[in-house]
Amino acid sequence: MAADRFVITPRPPVRAFAVAALLAAGGAVVAVLPVEGALRVAVIVLGVLLIVAAAALLGAAVAASRRQQVVVELDEAGYRVDSPAGVRTGTWKDVTRVTTAPGRITLHQGADERVHLVAPQGQLPEFDAIVKAVSEHLDADRGYTVWEG
Repeated sequence: MAADRFVITPRPPVRAFAVAALLAAGGAVVAVLPVEGALRVAVIVLGVLLIVAAAALLGAAVAASRRQQVVVELDEAGYRVDSPAGVRTGTWKDVTRVTTAPGRITLHQGADERVHLVAPQGQLPEFDAIVKAVSEHLDADRGYTVWEG
């Protein structure tokens, strides 16, 4: 059976993008205000600072979004979940139960250990593919086959 790889990405930080856009627009407007004398330099510096703050916020939002990605790799031996919380691995023979709820998959290993996968809003089709792949890998590990009769 082929290995499967899924990348769960968080929702884009739309609010941070909007604030960054407002800061950049405000900075551009402030930087070109028609002010005379010594105040002119202060106004230009303020405008540039607002634009730099917008760029920093945009960079931080993109970096945070990338760090929040979760990579799920499934192969014939087991699974590997690489998330911001760390790497969790397990073998199919150790999985005692799999439970699902809308937007959530839980792999149970024994009585205590759990691996939770939670879908960001709007990624349910991707999660359906993960559930299907987990089911196929578990079936293959346990020797189950689909009877087409």
